[in-house]
Amino acid sequence: MIKMIKMNEEGEKETGILSSLVSALKKDLGPVLEEIEVQDVRIGLAYTGVLLSENYGGVACTPLNEFSCCPALGFSETLKGKTADKVLELALSENPLEAAVGVATVNALSHMLHDLEPENFQRSCSDILDLIKPGDRVAMIGYFGPLVPKILKITEKLTVLEKREIEAPQTRTLPSEKAREILPEADVIILSASTLANRTFDDLLAQKGEAREVVLLGPSAPLYPEPFFKRGITAVMGTRITIPETMLTIVSEAGGTKKLHKYCGEKVAFRKK
Repeated sequence: MIKMIKMNEEGEKETGILSSLVSALKKDLGPVLEEIEVQDVRIGLAYTGVLLSENYGGVACTPLNEFSCCPALGFSETLKGKTADKVLELALSENPLEAAVGVATVNALSHMLHDLEPENFQRSCSDILDLIKPGDRVAMIGYFGPLVPKILKITEKLTVLEKREIEAPQTRTLPSEKAREILPEADVIILSASTLANRTFDDLLAQKGEAREVVLLGPSAPLYPEPFFKRGITAVMGTRITIPETMLTIVSEAGGTKKLHKYCGEKVAFRKK
């Protein structure tokens, strides 16, 4: 049997997105990672937050829905005090909760890299609604409630793919297992960044068909766009944590996206040229 090797748009051998992110950060930050300590980790009901010794913070969606039993982590030692290079590796874990800690660390480190090399991180003023045209078939993976009525004012062809049962949805909502039927026909795909921690990102992106826009959206999105652009993502829209200590409090109190944006974060977008 001939084994097929998947290639990205540049013709390079493709690995999983989390492996690519970890490798890229290790390459860009180098030995510095061994000097940065994790000062705090909070695993809340909505988000998981990580605070680094350089006063950079990052979040990732807590994937509680992935567990059918107690999701407690079995580490013999605390994560606090470990170096960033070790905690970063958790992004590669098969355990979704460990992966969330790793993705939050990726986010915090991406904020640091943004400050160290601002010339490599050209922000965009684009909003998600700017990318949708009348008549577009839009597929939303993960339910972004506040966005739904706004999108429906532009196009009625919106389908939400969601694992959870949504109360009183305003549009067609299907189980996420229907992605293979919906995504290949979509003009615009809105992909929740929570798909990173629950390890569904790569499979979902492989089904994108000829979509004009594929947007990674949400506070879990690493502000490190190039590895995503190489895979066909056209925009990364995430959240930069501006007050890490406040972020820890919000995460601990089960705060969601609205509180993060109100008290300790700013929306940041990157657009593929």
